[in-house]
Amino acid sequence: MYNQGVIPLAARPHADRRSWIGWTLCSLFPAIFLLCLFALTSLSAPEHDDFCFAELYVRHGFVHTVSIFYHTQSGRILALWLTQLPPAISAATGVSLLSAYSLTMAASAALFLAATALAMVRAWPRTAALQLVFLTLAFASAVVSAAPSVRDLLYWLSAVTCYVPPALITILILGECVRALDGESGFSWPLSLAMALGGFAAALCNEFTGAWLLLIVSASLGARHLLGQQRQIAQHLLIATAIAIGWIIVVSAGGNSTRMEQLPNGGHVTWSVVQALVDSLAGLGRFLREPAVVAWLAAVGLIALAEPQATQPAPQRGKMLALGTIAICLACCYFEYFAHRFATGMRLIERAQNQALILLLFGSTLGVRLVVGAYSRQLRERFAAGAFRGLLGPVGMPASLALLTIVSLSLSSTAFQLHAQWQDLYPYWRESADRHALLTTSPEPVVVVPRHKWTPSLLMTADVTANADRLPNDCISRYYHKSAVYGADTPR
Repeated sequence: MYNQGVIPLAARPHADRRSWIGWTLCSLFPAIFLLCLFALTSLSAPEHDDFCFAELYVRHGFVHTVSIFYHTQSGRILALWLTQLPPAISAATGVSLLSAYSLTMAASAALFLAATALAMVRAWPRTAALQLVFLTLAFASAVVSAAPSVRDLLYWLSAVTCYVPPALITILILGECVRALDGESGFSWPLSLAMALGGFAAALCNEFTGAWLLLIVSASLGARHLLGQQRQIAQHLLIATAIAIGWIIVVSAGGNSTRMEQLPNGGHVTWSVVQALVDSLAGLGRFLREPAVVAWLAAVGLIALAEPQATQPAPQRGKMLALGTIAICLACCYFEYFAHRFATGMRLIERAQNQALILLLFGSTLGVRLVVGAYSRQLRERFAAGAFRGLLGPVGMPASLALLTIVSLSLSSTAFQLHAQWQDLYPYWRESADRHALLTTSPEPVVVVPRHKWTPSLLMTADVTANADRLPNDCISRYYHKSAVYGADTPR
């Protein structure tokens, strides 16, 4: 038989105690890795734009602050609103801005993991609970390990609100489109409405997510036509319309033109097309060199191979869906690089690269799963007849995945960064708390604050300067009701 020697994952999910222990231990290391990084949200502290948003919120509230930024800086309405949560929490509860900020970042990390879990559950409908736990933790760990900037992914609110929510909503919508195409099913009206609302919210976060989602929804409709499935034009039109409205709101903001006028190197189409290609290829190379990415895709292939199949899918359809999904993700990432290069004249910033990473990793996950599922019979026969047949067993698979995960996460750039800066993290937060106490209690209108002696890039990028009229000094002084705030050099 084709699957001789292969035990599907759902065949005996709880009967074999060894399997249960194996998958639990397999999930333990990525769980510990994530727990360590998520726990560091308690050490995060506001900086840069955070104080500007806090000061404007105290004076004007949510709506007026969004209006000010919309007409002068950016049309990212949802991100502008979310960035005001710490000062809103501080004002409503009486806790310090520092505590409210850490609480907000912890909640953001929890929502990141919850959205990842939902994406995995929807993408793997026939996989047992223990494997879904591992998939969720391993995917989140791979994202954090390979992120161009972990600080912008977990610890700096102004970066998180612009790029993490739209990335998560995008992979959920992409997953639903691929799930429906693979299962030859349709979108229910409640699901269509949820996708429309989610797409609208995601499009309000930055200038390129709307274009991403419109491409994904258009490709879904086109694929249904090519595969002879029910097109569901009304559902697709509802989702696309909501996304388009959100995108138009963002790109029509008066602040966009004001910002572009301050960046004279932007606006060159041909040069941006070429440079965006160079930049995106460099980003793709970095993506493929990350140990956590390689290990994650290998794990996806193994789990997909052992996933029970209701019917053997057509190889040609699975291959076409896989290639189409990856192609769309690559096109979206290129558009992001192009849009940023065209608008600013500069290479895509790391916090925006985080969003591209999440989409590309999830799209690659779907692609590997579809290809392996399409050729599962042939691959199982090879495994059953080869020396590696034990890899698909109830003990062999979790043991091999545990080893693979431990090695890849240990070799990741994030792990090296965490190891190098571990001793600097708490002293940095202690200095931030002392600075907050000084600015809160000092009766002087002009305050000189010590610069940070501990400067871990995992949690911060810049400090106060000697210039009281420039960011972040100006926003800090206004938030704490001071005439001026200066930075004083404090040698370590």
